[in-house]
Amino acid sequence: PYLLASLIRGDGDAADDEGAANRAYGRLTSFFSAIQTVGSPVVGTLLDRIGPKKTSVLVFGGSAASYWILSVATTPALLFLSKIPTLLQHAFLVGQAIVVSQEGHDATARAAALGRMTTMYTIGATVGPALGGYLATSDMYAGARLAVVGSVISVILSLVFLRDRPGNSGVDSALDKPKKAEQSFIRSLKRTILFLRHETLGPLLFVKLLNGVSSSAFSTVLPLVLANRMHFTTAQLGYYMSASSISVAIFSAVGMGPLMKAARGRAERLASLGIGLRCLS
Repeated sequence: PYLLASLIRGDGDAADDEGAANRAYGRLTSFFSAIQTVGSPVVGTLLDRIGPKKTSVLVFGGSAASYWILSVATTPALLFLSKIPTLLQHAFLVGQAIVVSQEGHDATARAAALGRMTTMYTIGATVGPALGGYLATSDMYAGARLAVVGSVISVILSLVFLRDRPGNSGVDSALDKPKKAEQSFIRSLKRTILFLRHETLGPLLFVKLLNGVSSSAFSTVLPLVLANRMHFTTAQLGYYMSASSISVAIFSAVGMGPLMKAARGRAERLASLGIGLRCLS
């Protein structure tokens, strides 16, 4: 919110500037979420059609483009423009697809690989905000430039280490089996979207919708409250976000088991508890 506020701040009343910046920040986060929602089935279709290697290159290339635009943004319009390449920013989805394709039916190896990948993401989500907030104290664009470098390195690593069809386990997966009849990209994307209309997914999608609305509202308002009402600096906000990430990771590691036991394995009870706690927060 600090960069957007600095770009919007004008000669008018400070309160009006703050209100305009808050509204713009809300629109920016909503725009980003909308782009991500559209991008998820797009990346899924790309995985099926061109394989994980090329998709990974596109994903991290999109991240590099997004961060580069952000690093040179001098107007709010450029901040919105920087969110368009995030249509492809679904690296975790690509990573999951690679693990499933490589490990096949070996549940133990698959769980271990997913655990390592999740650990790396947790470390990144913990270190990233703190580092970005610290860098922003002297240069608001330093974090974005560093992210460009990281994304380019990820593109290179994808080109060097990933294979187009990494399924060497002999397992027929969606990434490995040859296409009997090649479909157009639009038709493949349409099939992916139509799958979401399956009747068994209705309750799950409704719960995800409720959780997504509450989580997005909370995550949008919280930085504004911390920055505008509690006067957090960029570094302090970064430290807070890092502490939140590691807290969630620790709770997921040691708290979900007892909760599942208390819910007696009933997923709907656990989902209700989660939504209730989110509403309370």
